[in-house]
Amino acid sequence: MKRMHITRFASLLAVAGLGLAAACQSFVSPPEPAIEGLASGLLSDVNAPLVLRFSKPIDPATLRVKIIKLETDLEGNLADEVPGPGGEPVELPSIYAHDPDGGDKLGKSELVDDDRAFRITPLARFPVGTKLAVLVEPGLATKDGVATSARRKILFAYTFDCKGGKGTQILKTGPYFMLLDVEQPLGTQIQLYAWMEVDPKTGLFQGQFTNADRNGDRARCGGRCGPAQVCRTLPAEECVAPSIRCANEDEFPDFVVNKTPPTGYSFTASGCAEDQPDGTVAFRTAPADMVVQQPAVSIKGLEIVASFAKTPESTLRTTGGGTADQVLLGATPLGKAKGTLRGRSLTPEQANFEIPKPPPRTAPATGDGG
Repeated sequence: MKRMHITRFASLLAVAGLGLAAACQSFVSPPEPAIEGLASGLLSDVNAPLVLRFSKPIDPATLRVKIIKLETDLEGNLADEVPGPGGEPVELPSIYAHDPDGGDKLGKSELVDDDRAFRITPLARFPVGTKLAVLVEPGLATKDGVATSARRKILFAYTFDCKGGKGTQILKTGPYFMLLDVEQPLGTQIQLYAWMEVDPKTGLFQGQFTNADRNGDRARCGGRCGPAQVCRTLPAEECVAPSIRCANEDEFPDFVVNKTPPTGYSFTASGCAEDQPDGTVAFRTAPADMVVQQPAVSIKGLEIVASFAKTPESTLRTTGGGTADQVLLGATPLGKAKGTLRGRSLTPEQANFEIPKPPPRTAPATGDGG
């Protein structure tokens, strides 16, 4: 009887092993795309072709690619990933596109390295500092038909230096409001008022970035908000939790400056800005540290790369990204950080309160931005 049980158990193990082996043998991964030369989400040479490299050779007839300026809703969805106002699909604007039927739009491309790489040369240089994304649509397949089932989204931006001292006539000294949406290691939003002193001849600037908190005035909203709530007036008047995210940079009237520890903080960052041929301004800060006492959070080596553009109303708006070498919760390291940036300039009438100004700049910005 004992021998029978052992034999039956061995048979079951053998069958299970055969099934597992068959399952392992039947799985073949689809081709995965990556941007060649991407380091910490940045590319260094905007004049070089962008190369999309695949983990294995692809079937060219299945490659559909878009490059876009990254603009998402609060949940991180692109415009074509949610229905339009009437439920209709939304067309996503692109700055380059390729599909097997229509070919290239706003550039040209070629498959190289035995269909393992896709080299893109845009019609015009991609914007510097702006947060961008390469979208590879579902269905990308190997030559034997193993295909992806979901959109691949690769975020990137072009960095720059302004050592040539071309300067900026667009970015001005004055107040700004910025939103830094942190994606990792913790999903959160940092709201900041900033005052930047800009040298138009060299583009070098010194900025003071100060915590912005929701206005806790109990008289707002007719005094009806509860003790754990604050009043917001945009996009509509309602009582909300103080921690609720800001939907966009135009909600600055609901925020006040808080520079006083332990909950308030302010830090200085230098950098450079440079006018670009397309009418935008490339912008970069040298690495800086942000320290909050309560909660005890430190962001070490925070660096922002962004692009400013003037609207018809003469408001400067910015989009871009931020990275940091390390985030600490107390003394516990949480890892590197990355996120996206949105912001706008403010008029003296809009910023009719005290925004801390930076100390005088005593030396040129350091690093690539200096």
